[in-house]
Amino acid sequence: MKLVVGLGNPGKEYARSRHNVGFMVVEEIARRKGVEFRKMFWFPARQAMCRIGDCEVRLVEPTTYMNRSGRAVWGAMKKWRVDPVDTVVVYDDVELELGGVRVRAKGTGGSHNGMKSVLEWLQTKAFPRVRVGIGPKPEGADMIGFVLGSFADEESLGLEKVVERAADAVESIFSIGTERTMNEFNRSKTG
Repeated sequence: MKLVVGLGNPGKEYARSRHNVGFMVVEEIARRKGVEFRKMFWFPARQAMCRIGDCEVRLVEPTTYMNRSGRAVWGAMKKWRVDPVDTVVVYDDVELELGGVRVRAKGTGGSHNGMKSVLEWLQTKAFPRVRVGIGPKPEGADMIGFVLGSFADEESLGLEKVVERAADAVESIFSIGTERTMNEFNRSKTG
């Protein structure tokens, strides 16, 4: 069993916000696999089951707000007895340009409050993550307003492509492994 957790905020008002790109990626995987999310009752999340290659995978969207995401990730890992190395976390990164995708096998959460919560709950940095570029933040813009704001109309095509590319990266982790996926996806934002 593997987990793919997309980080975001629940509620329609956040659905198209920059901070919800993690949700968009797991929803793209669910769309490709023809599965639907269902509310969980054991911990605060929605989940969908699918197969990626030879792996049985649960796609998870925490229903907590971003800065409390760790509780849902930890709950999913405990419920289904999934190790950190088999848990891929997908989240937005304001330091990467829109269109950028970066895969890492481990690391810190940087300034991302959702990742800080995940790291605090899991007590390890050793789990794969896919960072999805939503930046750059315009100079002088308020960080909270920027990440909770919606993508501009002219960013829509770029958004669609980065979500698809990030979903490809997640699938690649399960087919060729994290290290090879890093080599493939970290080279450039387009290829």
